Amino acid sequence: MKSKRKQFLIFILIVMSLFLFAACKAETPPPASSGSPAEAAVVEEQPAAPAPAEAKIEETQKTAEPTPKVIEEPSKETNNDKTSLQIEGSGIEKAISLSLDELKAMKGTYFEDDFFSLNSYGTKEYFSFKGVKLSAILEKAGLKKNAAAVKFIASDGYELEITIGQALKEDYIDEQNPDKRYPVIIAWNENGQDYDVSKGAPFRLVIGQKEPGDINKPQWVQNIAKIIVN
Repeated sequence: MKSKRKQFLIFILIVMSLFLFAACKAETPPPASSGSPAEAAVVEEQPAAPAPAEAKIEETQKTAEPTPKVIEEPSKETNNDKTSLQIEGSGIEKAISLSLDELKAMKGTYFEDDFFSLNSYGTKEYFSFKGVKLSAILEKAGLKKNAAAVKFIASDGYELEITIGQALKEDYIDEQNPDKRYPVIIAWNENGQDYDVSKGAPFRLVIGQKEPGDINKPQWVQNIAKIIVN
């Protein structure tokens, strides 16, 4: 009897022990988390860590670099007008440039006729020219009294120089027609056709004969681009 009561007490003690153990375990708080919700919010609101110093310096340099500007070369003014005749030199009052249209407009000094030519081979020919008297062109530029010579320069660099007396002479002859008298002219039309600008300046020096047998054809300089008076 006593043995059974003792076993019952032991059983009761075991049951109570288990009950107390279970109760203590239930009251034990859970392990601490990495942070409360409030603390997590604070962490999220914190600003990002500042960029390294090198990155800031590089960014500052990029900002400071000026935007490159495209500089265009200034256009160079060039005189490519082949239809203008330049007159210059110390023998005139002012340098001038006369266009083909301006020469054609000088009606009072306009000259048109057939010119006799004789070359170094003895060939004799006639050519019809339209142009302006050279004396009128020089007068337009203000010919000085001390002017001594006139030089004609072609587009290709060929040069011919005559005296001022020869340039102003207006009684050149035609050995085959003694009644004819010619001034020195700057022609733009030969045998009914204007000179082709693509082949050079459209002006030609034309001079008659000084006397019978005078070889005048070699003096007919073509493509005159400039006249220099000294």
